[in-house]
Amino acid sequence: MAADVPVCLTIGSSDSSGGAGIQGDIKAFASVGCYAATVVVGVTAQNTEGVTGRWTVPVEAVTAQLRAVRDDLPIAAVKVGTTWSPELLAALAPELAAFAARGVPVVVDPVMVTASGSWLSAGTDMVEAVARDLLPSSVVITPNRREAGLLAGADEAGRSRRELAEALARLGAPTVVITPGPDENGDWFFDGRQHAHLAGERHDNAAEHGVGCAHSALTAGLLAHGRSLDAAVREAGARAAAGVRAGLGHLGARVHPVDVLGLAGRAPWARDQDVMTRAPHPRTHL
Repeated sequence: MAADVPVCLTIGSSDSSGGAGIQGDIKAFASVGCYAATVVVGVTAQNTEGVTGRWTVPVEAVTAQLRAVRDDLPIAAVKVGTTWSPELLAALAPELAAFAARGVPVVVDPVMVTASGSWLSAGTDMVEAVARDLLPSSVVITPNRREAGLLAGADEAGRSRRELAEALARLGAPTVVITPGPDENGDWFFDGRQHAHLAGERHDNAAEHGVGCAHSALTAGLLAHGRSLDAAVREAGARAAAGVRAGLGHLGARVHPVDVLGLAGRAPWARDQDVMTRAPHPRTHL
């Protein structure tokens, strides 16, 4: 592998519809020129209408996956998504701390609620485990408004994103990025000292399946390329919004998948007469 292709690790769950979770992260990493390694912690039966089933991967299988890739691949950034249980978080904590100690950025997306409204994890035990086992190793946490309220122990509907960000910082998050809720645009950024509203595009086209996963994975990928945290967060937000704008609205019945790869704008493969012989597309330099 070329030295300029960073390896990014995603720890999360499989989405059978391919729009979010591990599958979404792989596409997001690829879109910014990163190679994806994966640790699967759970499997969902899921589509654009919601989650109909979920199964947890045994903790020993999760840690075995993590050690296998850690011991062989030069991990440049880590993204943590759905984490399912306090027991799993406790097992992951020392591994994530070791990454952080080596200067590998860890981006935490505390996925608890899907774009379709399905709950993946919740409860006081999970909130305490996230604060205890994930936040100390993270460089940034990227909840949506609902997840921010859950972690902060507050009704998010009655709190501004500024207030929620400050509450999460008090829990130990070094930097907080709260993605927009209904009728909001752009991300809210708080680094423990200064707040910033990162204005962005809003597209009400129901193509938001996987946008949160893409946002956090893009942040990790850009950090792996050496971007500053501020620059990575800003560009990730813009790219995620563009993925919604280009969303695959013809796929699925409800919340359609984002398109971070620009698939909808590519010429159909069937029209490419020399697809098997043409040279590889040059990688965009970041």
